[in-house]
Amino acid sequence: MILRFSDCELNLDRRTLLRDEVEQHVEPQVFDLLAFLVQSEGRTVTKDELVDQIWDGRAISDDAITSRIKSARKAIGDDGRAQRFIRTLPRVGYRFDGSVEPVELLRNPDKPSTAPIASHGSGAHTEEPAQMGEASAPEIGYVTDRKGRSIGYAIHGEGPLVILPPFWVTASDLWHDHPDIREFYLTLGKGVRILRFDRPASGLSRDAPPNESLEDEVALLEDMVAAFGSEPVILFAISAAGAVAIRYAVRHPDNLERICFYGAYGSGEDLAPPESQAMLLGLIRQHWGVGSRALADIFVPSADAEARHRFAAQQRAAAKPEQAAAMLQLSWMVNAKSDASKVRVPSLVLHRQDDRAVPVDHGQWLARTIPDARLHLLPGDAHAPWFGPLDVAVQANAFLRG
Repeated sequence: MILRFSDCELNLDRRTLLRDEVEQHVEPQVFDLLAFLVQSEGRTVTKDELVDQIWDGRAISDDAITSRIKSARKAIGDDGRAQRFIRTLPRVGYRFDGSVEPVELLRNPDKPSTAPIASHGSGAHTEEPAQMGEASAPEIGYVTDRKGRSIGYAIHGEGPLVILPPFWVTASDLWHDHPDIREFYLTLGKGVRILRFDRPASGLSRDAPPNESLEDEVALLEDMVAAFGSEPVILFAISAAGAVAIRYAVRHPDNLERICFYGAYGSGEDLAPPESQAMLLGLIRQHWGVGSRALADIFVPSADAEARHRFAAQQRAAAKPEQAAAMLQLSWMVNAKSDASKVRVPSLVLHRQDDRAVPVDHGQWLARTIPDARLHLLPGDAHAPWFGPLDVAVQANAFLRG
């Protein structure tokens, strides 16, 4: 993920800073501070929040914080008096006032980003993919849904169409460039054609008004199927997308070939008590940096510190705090338990045995309730399917290919 402002480019993956195309020497702690401020663009960050985010809550003097702020300003060419980018708000905190633009690494920089080159159905257009190592990057494009919203998608591979309804905040154009996610989707997509699309208000769909109900989620899936699916499609439903896939399967049994579930559930209301939900939603809205780290600890608890940091940064890059909170709340609202027994397509349920975000009993319930569904339990505690071994991608791919 690269964030651009003025003449600077901040590469969060490589942990480098370019100014006027010249790499600047930045100490690790100063880089973390700068990255946090840039990703909190336009929001006042308190000193307590900085201490919690950068120094893990340790006792830090005001002089130490001021020194790191000064170093960050120097690295980006900010004048301490004019405070063009990093503003000091006395007795309150700091705010980054630069105009930040995510650099979409997967687009061909020599071509206009909105140039359509191919049609995939009514309302859909794509852009020419860039080359990325040994494999082509996915095609990036947009579909206009029934509400007139512009929904961004990424598609790659050849073979039967497999659609992944969104399950959390995503940025389909940028996440593919991360090695672990890239390897997961390339493995999942062997022999099939993978279509991902971003939830309204996140990623490529960040300018679209968000969905507010399960019905909205299902309607959006119906629109994507209409734009791309000339024959029965296959669904790979992760986490909250499980309820969406169940409802779609009941409504459109003749237009669906099979479903693979991973870390899925029938009702989000059963995942956490209301007080825990309210606490986490408040944390995300007020302190997205801390909230994203809390979610990383839940979604990928056994990942190393660097991987959890990367996962938290990916979430913040995909959606703003209010939108992220709304999408998490929606994930807790969806409920398709009454429809599960009516599903009439071949189904496979994959679930990690120690998943903390969605405990394994939810996957076991799906396998018991969906007629003739098969259950395959996998070791590990990561809810995000691309962390750890590629067993999820391998098992899912075998089933998706039939």
